[in-house]
Amino acid sequence: MEKTYVDINVSLPGTIITTDVGHIHITTPSQPSDEGYNCEAQGIGSFTGLGYTIPAHSKGTIKTKIEVMAMTSDDIDHMNQLVESMLSASKKDEIKEQTKTSTSANLSFWSFFTGGDSASASYEDTKNTMHSCGLTQEQISIIINELYKMAEKMDHVELNLECDNGAFEYEVSGSIYLYTIAGTVKTAKGTKHYRMLSHEGTAGSPDNDNAPPVKGKITPLKKNIKI
Repeated sequence: MEKTYVDINVSLPGTIITTDVGHIHITTPSQPSDEGYNCEAQGIGSFTGLGYTIPAHSKGTIKTKIEVMAMTSDDIDHMNQLVESMLSASKKDEIKEQTKTSTSANLSFWSFFTGGDSASASYEDTKNTMHSCGLTQEQISIIINELYKMAEKMDHVELNLECDNGAFEYEVSGSIYLYTIAGTVKTAKGTKHYRMLSHEGTAGSPDNDNAPPVKGKITPLKKNIKI
């Protein structure tokens, strides 16, 4: 299956987020008449120019301040648990089965709701998919409002990942590839942008079969406090 790559459109001192691996042509969906969320872009996001090196046949920790505005892994875990509590066992199994070969990792529910390999999804698209999963309007409203809360407190983040380069005969350095979903969420309180980064991916190359895996957490950026 052909992979989709995301241009995250962020450039920071010491950290370059590439734009040359490919782009998603972002469409502007029609404004919703009520609450909902859309997906403006999704796929594998590339973070390059990072200052780390993992030697061949070894494991290492990658801790990088990327300063990207995104939800943390804890926020996504919270949202996943909320969705899981509302889905039937059979529907959860169906979604897991359909996304088990995906690179979306802990974003599998959200990738499913936004059409998976589709570059974008409108407010209506996501709502229809959630309804098709057996969610009631009341349940969808709860999920949307909780997603809005997560987007409202979204801040800059950093990557805290373990890289397993044990199976490879070469060192890996400089780049991380993580699945990314971004869009807007709207409630009666207003509209907010959200971005989700998966908690696992690859180092050095987006090729899952020929690149060392990374896994860990997306955490809040620790800011230096001057006294």
